Amino acid sequence: MNLVIIGAGGFAREIFDLANVCYGADENFSVKGFLSDGPSSIQEMGYPPVLNNVKDYKIEKGDVFFCAIGNLVDRKKTTEIILEKNGKFINLIHPTAEISPSVELGKGIGIKTFCVLASDVKIQDFSFLQSSVILGHDVQIGKYCQVNSFSFFAGHCKIGNQVAINAGAKLIQNIKVDDQATVGIGSVVIRKVKKGTTVFGNPAKKIY
Repeated sequence: MNLVIIGAGGFAREIFDLANVCYGADENFSVKGFLSDGPSSIQEMGYPPVLNNVKDYKIEKGDVFFCAIGNLVDRKKTTEIILEKNGKFINLIHPTAEISPSVELGKGIGIKTFCVLASDVKIQDFSFLQSSVILGHDVQIGKYCQVNSFSFFAGHCKIGNQVAINAGAKLIQNIKVDDQATVGIGSVVIRKVKKGTTVFGNPAKKIY
């Protein structure tokens, strides 16, 4: 299994580390390199090489992929290019994560250290949880979401697609966050967040 990481910035370096924690003991695993549509000095920093840009990369036998792009629009765009080439995406889940047996996970999902996923949580494809995220029972996370460290979701929260939840945010029970919304750092969400809006504060209020 040869992992190709989409992206070649700071997030990609985090994924390199996460992948080696998850699979580094497997002698058949290696990080083959990175795909980048822009300049990158990642190889000069001691990491594997940039192999090509996303569009022009030709998938080889044994390749698997993970998207390490923080911008959610670009994450979706680049992932879809690889999917159109029949590329296979894997999940990267840190061994310290506590995950209920009833949790349902899609593909291309990343979960970092000390996350807790309670009963019947559902996470759809290509979403990422940074460290120490807590998801209460029956929480649903859509596709292409980014949930940053120390966020807390009470039971039955429902998050749409391409949603960014920034560090330290807290969502009370049954909250709904619609597609393409952003919850600012440290916010306390007590009411629905509408599509495409940005909320911030305690209690969280629309700022964009």
